[in-house]
Amino acid sequence: MTNNKLKTTLILLTSGFLIFAAPTLQAQDPVFDLTISAPAEVFYNPASPESTSLQGSIFLDEAQTANGGADPASEIQGFSLGIAHDPSLLSVTGAGCTITPPPGQNLDFCTQNLYSDGFTIGVVLSFVGSWTIVITEPLEVVSMTYQLAAGALSTATGPTATTLATTDLLGAPPTVNVVVVDGASIPWPSNPTEMTLIPFVPEFELSAAAPDVIYYPEANPAAETFTAVVNLQEILLPGGGGTGEYSAVQGGSFGLNHDSTLLEATAVTTLVSGPASEPPDFNEAAIYPNGVTLGLVFDFLNEWTLTYEDPTPLASVDYQLLPGALIGNTSTTTTSLTFSNTVASNPPVDLVIVVDGASNAPSVIDANIDLVPFTGSRFIRGDSTQNGSLDLSDGIGVLAYLFQGEPNTCLKSLDMNQSGNISISDGVLVLCSLFCAGTPPPSAPYPDCGVDLNSPLTCESFTACP
Repeated sequence: MTNNKLKTTLILLTSGFLIFAAPTLQAQDPVFDLTISAPAEVFYNPASPESTSLQGSIFLDEAQTANGGADPASEIQGFSLGIAHDPSLLSVTGAGCTITPPPGQNLDFCTQNLYSDGFTIGVVLSFVGSWTIVITEPLEVVSMTYQLAAGALSTATGPTATTLATTDLLGAPPTVNVVVVDGASIPWPSNPTEMTLIPFVPEFELSAAAPDVIYYPEANPAAETFTAVVNLQEILLPGGGGTGEYSAVQGGSFGLNHDSTLLEATAVTTLVSGPASEPPDFNEAAIYPNGVTLGLVFDFLNEWTLTYEDPTPLASVDYQLLPGALIGNTSTTTTSLTFSNTVASNPPVDLVIVVDGASNAPSVIDANIDLVPFTGSRFIRGDSTQNGSLDLSDGIGVLAYLFQGEPNTCLKSLDMNQSGNISISDGVLVLCSLFCAGTPPPSAPYPDCGVDLNSPLTCESFTACP
């Protein structure tokens, strides 16, 4: 406290000496411009305006040298300034000098005072005049930071205009806006800067990605499993045409509901990690008969956040089909994975994405799934030897079935042209898919195991497929 009082006294004495004891410059004084640089538009979430900050700078420029521009650029010894703002909309959180002394020199004096409605700065480059600055183009001399205030901004439904402007009314005694040249103080004209504070709520989309069709053995539905992935994407950015920056997401939560008579969730795996592959500080998943929930806080200290320009996985959920209504069923059953805040009722887990400490409700895209029963076994088309791959022996296998009576437990795999019967052309197509340039590979199911519900042929078993 004593040091601050000493600094304040020193600058007041110095300013008084420079202003009153030095000779007054004549009418042909140099002309200086002070420019306040700050964002023209500041977007904020009305749920937490105080989470939004902005940076600004003060630039000093000698617009015209002494004697109408005839003299060389001035040697500036120091300056003082006061910058005011609307305290109902902003608070200044920091201000400091950005002047870099030449090698071997120090900035002898730079003191700043922050007030509820502005800040002041006083600068003396060298008490003994060992160095000065000459400005030939706008030079940043001060940087400052502001934080938006709650209150009126929390309820604003449209843009709010505000101003940063020079003032000679801050402090006791007030700090004046002057540049010191040759021991004399030269005022500059006020150049206020206008800002527009614009309320904006980020918009996110949660989507559940799952297979459109799940084939399951009619006699054993519980043998079938699948995985769904929950993705997050920010779909609306601030600015005209959505040209602003993506939000820094801090976490979120969701519930994903399913039909408990058809499906059972068996595992939830979080797929979020930080820039150094660190796991979230809070990662709590729960499985219920009717769905799953997940809550995430990436970093309690907010040292890392994530952006979601494209659909990006948050988590995967593993499911198993249940017998019940599915066993023995011969028709397709349609079911859905739906986002919900009622999966867990005590307490409920909301659908929210957290940005700047505020919760944002996302839009959702649910997953619709057809559960289709089949009889027999899955197979790979063209793989007559049932070893899981296609090679020369598979073409020979088709011909061996046709002409040597070689048995085969999956006739569907031999039907390369999907004609519903097996002929020599199927063996030729297998070989041609391997050795004839430009010949396409076998049609589905290939290269993975799958089913063909349209074929009249049978597939009782297939060694390489479950």
